[in-house]
Amino acid sequence: IMFGDEGGIDDSTEKSSERSSRQDAHGVIKHVTATLLEVRPGLASSPTMTELSASAVEVLVFGELYDDVFKEIIRQTEEKDDSLLAKVKKLQQKCGEGCLTLEGSDEVTSVSQSAIKALQSIPQAHTPTDKLFYCVEFLEYVSEHFSSLFKGKCIDADTLLIMVCQHVVAAHIHHLHAEVAFIEEFSRDEQLLSGKEGYALITLQASLHYLDSLDELPSDISPNNSEIDTE
Repeated sequence: IMFGDEGGIDDSTEKSSERSSRQDAHGVIKHVTATLLEVRPGLASSPTMTELSASAVEVLVFGELYDDVFKEIIRQTEEKDDSLLAKVKKLQQKCGEGCLTLEGSDEVTSVSQSAIKALQSIPQAHTPTDKLFYCVEFLEYVSEHFSSLFKGKCIDADTLLIMVCQHVVAAHIHHLHAEVAFIEEFSRDEQLLSGKEGYALITLQASLHYLDSLDELPSDISPNNSEIDTE
């Protein structure tokens, strides 16, 4: 243990301890990948083979370490996640009981049930690749839903942000900040630079940043609000 000038535990040591499970995961991924490519160099013969190999390593490593890694991230993002859930609960109370209850309702048109399902599938995935898959699927369903809802009208970035926020509120995921933090930390650069995966992650990050910046969620974030300005 390292001590600072005042005899306390060194900050760098404390931070390292807070990230120990993640550091272990990064180390194991790097070691297993290097060993695999050394034994089977043909696995690096093409981008497709390299991607398949990397995904296989992810499944192997996170099959053992996911719970410890994710619990560690939850502790880091707990304050933000608790704050968001409290805002959602307050919005629900403000707009009336059942406002955020979507299942079985055909009247709610401001959110896509398929998009909600995709977003709620993220916690069930235990690798960054699988979590990113659901992020992309979520954004595609949101785009499809509102393209059909507002035919002939342009949907700008600000409007898309509100739409995504509505779905985040409706999905009511307990640790969404942790989910996004996990994806951000363990996704490979090749994945995030490929286009839709990176865009999906950035869009989710932007929606959380916007929701975090609000002291109270406005009524237009309510998932049963269909009065979205698309002009």
